[in-house]
Formats: sequence, structure tokens, C-alpha cells
Amino acid sequence: MRRSRFVDAATTGLLALLCSLGAGAVRAAAPDPGANEVSVAWLRDGRVEMRTLTQGASAPNATPNATPTVPLGSLWKLFVYAYLADTQAQESAYVCAANAATQPGEERYCCDPGQSVARDSALARSCAPYFEPRRLALSAAAWRAHWQARSKVAWLLDLPRLQPETEVELGELLQALAAISPGARGAARQALLETALQGYGREAWTRLGTGLRYKTYSWHSRDGSALGGAAGWLADGTPFWFGARGSSRTALTNWATPLAKALPAPRWVEAERGGADATCVDVDFFARYPLRAVLRGSEATPAKAGTLSGPHRLQFANGNWLSITPQGELNLTQESGTPPSITARLGLNNYVARVIDREGHAQSPQAARALAIAARSYLLQNAHFEGGCWHIADASATQRVSPNPPSDAALAAAWFTDEVILQGSPVHYHLESAGANRLAWRDALSRAAQGWDFERILQASYPQATLAALSGRLECARLNAAESWLADNAARWQRKLRAEPGFEPPSSAVRICALADGHPYADQQRLRIYVRGWRSLDERVTLAHEYLHLALRFHPNGANEDYVERLARRLMEN
Repeated sequence: MRRSRFVDAATTGLLALLCSLGAGAVRAAAPDPGANEVSVAWLRDGRVEMRTLTQGASAPNATPNATPTVPLGSLWKLFVYAYLADTQAQESAYVCAANAATQPGEERYCCDPGQSVARDSALARSCAPYFEPRRLALSAAAWRAHWQARSKVAWLLDLPRLQPETEVELGELLQALAAISPGARGAARQALLETALQGYGREAWTRLGTGLRYKTYSWHSRDGSALGGAAGWLADGTPFWFGARGSSRTALTNWATPLAKALPAPRWVEAERGGADATCVDVDFFARYPLRAVLRGSEATPAKAGTLSGPHRLQFANGNWLSITPQGELNLTQESGTPPSITARLGLNNYVARVIDREGHAQSPQAARALAIAARSYLLQNAHFEGGCWHIADASATQRVSPNPPSDAALAAAWFTDEVILQGSPVHYHLESAGANRLAWRDALSRAAQGWDFERILQASYPQATLAALSGRLECARLNAAESWLADNAARWQRKLRAEPGFEPPSSAVRICALADGHPYADQQRLRIYVRGWRSLDERVTLAHEYLHLALRFHPNGANEDYVERLARRLMEN
């Protein structure tokens, strides 16, 4: 978990100029933004859109069709990172020179003298030596084959051309970002959260939010003037790019507010489907208010057990009624002799947005963002983590959750604060009663109306807390050495397992997480294994056992514990 103290709003950096792609578009020279303007572009539905932002202007201006060229800058590291993630590489960490006086210039971005840096932090810190192809022993042929299957962008296929001074067409750069696989993009999103909260984006994040993630860079134009910029993705995977004169840090700091207004609104459904909201929450709805019956639409016909979709009416044991319109996310269980019950498995941001709609509202964006962080923090402090998901009841004693799909405004507040939580103090909130470590919703609304941003609102309610980034690390304390051991052995095991019907090796690298309590298990949805250790023989048999649950998920006996255990022990004997 990464931490950052409360900071005032501002922004990080991005780069030169962008334009719309069109048939017969003319290739333009590298753009030269003026001192009082910047450009932003994105790729959506196969089309590049570009806007020019001018200080003092009420709205951005659309830019005529063109395909300007821009220097690649530090963005080359993003493509190496994606390649390493896709190929499940197990490269060594980069160790900085022990003597500060002889530490090479580039290493100042990597780590302190004598320390080391791993892949995710190396990307967030823009550590060039880490991603140097020669250090990683990358094969130009393997590189070409990998990207050729994903993209037709010529410069991306040519490993030697991955240099900061290489000039590329803007549309092709966005296409290359779009070609990065969802898995690699998800890994990069987690790594780049550090850039927003602790890196060059820390002065801008309260205006840009953390739903978008970006890699910053600073370079220069042909005349030697400085260019600052960054590129990345909106929450739904839409690639974007931004550029201005100066360094990346000053560009973001000066232009965060107009940039946030110029970028298109993410498509929330695509964000969830694309895996950006990978953390899941299991909710027991109406935990303190037993149901008597669940009826379809306005009819008196009892609903069938299973997925609920469309209008339904709920009758409670106390005589009250409630109309809901689920969209397939709620599940009804009805067993003889027991009241009906409704549960749901939701993405974390979908859950948070439903809490905003139920416990407050999203008409005040700053107050809603504060409530989003408080609700997310409360969940992590009070829910149980089991079976790969957080589990919590919908009740006034915990957090109330809307059974209806969340509003767009509530989703925007949840995604704007994506993966941000409070740490260092208990988190509570109430409609109107403030107190120690307790946010009063009415106070939040009043302060937002006075111009307070959400971070300042939170600071007033939780003065001892710090902002922290929830990545996979919070619910997954990674056992890196165990992951390396499993990767080495799984390659050997696969030769034997291919004879097993239904065997299918995991499609991406398996993460191994430390298990604090409970029984070891495999999370098939996120390709994770939760174990207490891996060094003893019994622990390694357990690790092999849980790996088999992933690799044999299509096997006729893949859920047979006795069969899997016998097979795991045979693998360990050889």
C-alpha cells in the first residue's frame, strides 16, 4: 500500500499535440504548442479526437484533421512494461549504484544509492535503466512477433526504434496504447497510481482523479524547447495523450482543470467489463429486514430463484414494499422453510456508487467524492475478505447499499476516487452528527458549497488519517519468491499435465498472496492463490494443489479435492 499526505489540488505532466485521423490526412510536423495553450487527444470508436486548450477560454477548440508527429519520450518504457507483463517475465530488480557520487544521472529517478527498484515502481518513477532492452535481454524477433499479433504500427514492431527521440505519428501512438492487452493495461494502471498520488501528479490528482492513469515524460521539440506530457487511459480503456510547453510536472500543475473538462466521460459499463474494477464485493441485501416475497413487475407472480432483471416488487416481513429494477446483478435464493434472500457480487466502484446513492447523493460532486472515499475505507475496515471478494451486509449497522443500478453521477464520484482510501484512523459517517473520525454528510454538503474540495472535506473529518492507494496489494500481499518458484515448476509440470483432459494453463501470470487466516484457496477469476507459506514440503504441496485448481478448472475432476491432492503429490515427487 502506498501512502500520500493530504495535498492541495493541482496536476502532473503530459506532452505535445494531437489530431484527428481521417482518410487522406496529411502528415504534419511535430506540434509546437504556444506558451498559453496545450493540446489533448484521445482514440475512441476508431477515431482520434483532438482539442486545443487555451488559458482563459471558456471551452476547448476542435483541431483540424492532421497526423502530427511527436517525440516518443519516456512512453517507450510503457511498451516494454506491457511486453514483460504479457510474457510473464521474471526479470531481476534493478540495483542502483552504491556510491552516490558515481550514480549515473538516470538512476536518480530509480532508487537511492545501493537500493533496488522493482517493475511497478520503476514504471511509476520512469526508471530508464530498468527497462533497457539490453539489461532485460529482449529479443528483437520475439518482440516483433509479440506486437505484430496485436498492432500494425510499424515503429512499435521495431525494438531498436524504441528511443525517446523517435518521432511517431500521434494517431499511431494512440493506436499503440490501445493495442496493449487488457491484462497488461490493468497491471500498468495499478503501477501508475503511484504517479498520481506520490509522483509528478500529486499536485494535480484532486482535479484529475485516479480513474485515469498516465505515464508522464519530459522531452524537447526540434528547436530545443521543453515539452512536458503524459499518456495513458481513461477508466474504460480509452487511450489519451496531452502535451504542453515545459516539464511534465508544470504541464499537469497548470492545466489539470481544463484537461479534466476536455477529456470525454468514461463509459462505466466498459470500465467494469474491461477489468478496471477488478476488486469485488459480495453484498447481502436487506440483512436486517427479512423478505416475505419477491414479485415480478406489477404482477402478483412470485419471482423465480436466480438472476433478477427488470422491474420487481419486494414485500418485507414488516409489511413494507419496495420497487427495484435490477439489471442482472442481483441473485434471488428461495429455499423451502426460509425467507427469500437477495445477494449480489459487485465491482468495488459499483458498490461504492450504490452506497453514495443510498447514504447520500451525487448532486454535489465534491461531497460525493468525499463520501466515496469514506465508504470505500469503511468497507475495507469492516468487511470480511473471503473467497477472493470482500463480504458485507447491506444494513444501517454497516453501510446501506442501493439495490438499484447506480446513477451516472455516483459512478463518476466512485471512479474519480478509484482505489483511494483513508488509513490511520477508524472511518465512520452520519447524516448530520459529526464527531471524532466521523464525517457528517450535511457538513460535507455545506463545505462543498463553500468551495472546499473533497480532500479538504476529508481532512476536516479525519485529521489523523492519510490517503492511501488500494491496489491489489491490500488484499494481496504478494509472495514474490513463491511466484518465481511456481513459475519455474509449472513449466515443468505442464509437460505431464497436458495428458490430463481439460488441462489449460493459466492465461497470465499467477499471483500468490499471503493468507492471514482461513484455508488456502485459488481465486479462478483473478488467477490468484492464497497460501500461508511455500518453503516447507507440505506448503509446496498445498501451493501445487491450488495451482491445479486453476489449471484443471475445465477438468471433469477439477473440483475433486482427493483427485487434485493425489496429483499434486505426484508432481512434487518428480
